[in-house]
Amino acid sequence: MQVTFYGGAQEVGRAAILLEEGERNLLLECGIKLGETTEYPLLHDDELLRIRNITVSHAHLDHSGYLPHVYSKKARPKIFLTKPTRDLMGILLADYQRIHKSKNDRRLFGAKDVDDVMRDAQMMEYNEQFESDFKITFHSAGHIIGSAMTMIEDNGKKTLFSGDICMRKTRVLDPCERGLSADNLIVESTYGGREDIIPPYKESYQKMITIINETLKNGGHVLIPSFAVGRAQEVLLALDDYMRSGAIPQTKIFIEGMIGKAMKIYRHNAIYANDDIKRRILMSEDDPFNSPNFHHPRSKTREDVLKEPSIIVTTSGMLSGGPVLFYLQKIGNDPKNTIIFVGYQAEGTRGNALLAGSKILTIDDNEVEIKMRVESVKLSGHADFNELVQFIRSVKGLKKVFLMHGEKTDLKDAIENDYEVVVPRVLETYSI
Repeated sequence: MQVTFYGGAQEVGRAAILLEEGERNLLLECGIKLGETTEYPLLHDDELLRIRNITVSHAHLDHSGYLPHVYSKKARPKIFLTKPTRDLMGILLADYQRIHKSKNDRRLFGAKDVDDVMRDAQMMEYNEQFESDFKITFHSAGHIIGSAMTMIEDNGKKTLFSGDICMRKTRVLDPCERGLSADNLIVESTYGGREDIIPPYKESYQKMITIINETLKNGGHVLIPSFAVGRAQEVLLALDDYMRSGAIPQTKIFIEGMIGKAMKIYRHNAIYANDDIKRRILMSEDDPFNSPNFHHPRSKTREDVLKEPSIIVTTSGMLSGGPVLFYLQKIGNDPKNTIIFVGYQAEGTRGNALLAGSKILTIDDNEVEIKMRVESVKLSGHADFNELVQFIRSVKGLKKVFLMHGEKTDLKDAIENDYEVVVPRVLETYSI
């Protein structure tokens, strides 16, 4: 079997890995890389047309966003994913289709392409083997609801693709499965540097509580930019728990952007959440995704949000668009207010500039002076460096490891005495 990396090699984004043997093939992921310009997997149109099967580990666009482009080229591969991934992918692809245009203002794909992807996507359950060109099984990855690791079996050999994994129990999810058996492992390495250690959730949230309480006491607003799927749900459920316990005073928590839609999908797929969530919903009728502490703005002017101190959780996570830009223009110049980053800020984004100390942001061709307090709290749905080492060592019978979806290679040094380790470049092909 051959494996070719068309994206996601020594980079975070545009994940696309093709496994093939003769005419049989499987594309692991079909993502894009969002930034100042959007980058796509380096697959030519004729290569797209010969792809027979695609698995999608989870809904984030760096793993799913290229699917409408594939369909716009009249390719019709089989697409396999879990139900929550399909549901969440629907809102993310529709939003991407709405805002994404090429430089000549021509849409690169249409709503029909998104509809066709959603229509053809086949939903599979965890731990139930199915067959396309190869035998495939999904295993829980713990990253966001419905996220899956993919086990591929062929000719008595097993290859495990991790997708994005989380090794910790979170407010919503159990950790990823461990102790699986595989000959080959293709694993993410987002936090592949020795210094990439994520503090315990309790420590991070304690820092967040302190910042929020100081801001509210001073009569300010707390602005939390967040990715709509995954991070927002974890943050909102944590804020609700701390407010119920009295650690945060009773304050309205406003939800903005696509986060509201994603919350409903999480609620509809609560069977995929951890037992704590299922128990709250089924045994006590306490719906953590629809708390009385959560509110939505009543008008486009958002006068009700701005009237008194509040907590605002909104897209987008890197300040690239969405309602967060409205709030930055309205409350960014007041030092009483605070912005708390809870996710990765890529190079070239407004979020990265603000964290680096910039006091001026350009929004809608206007320069906006930022005087609000700027803070960052380390939260992640990914395994950190030590956890990645633990996960790799937990795979039984493992011989060969491919490190992808990351920019640092310290992980290679940590495991290369025990395994054959490859750090591929884009467009490189290997035998497995």
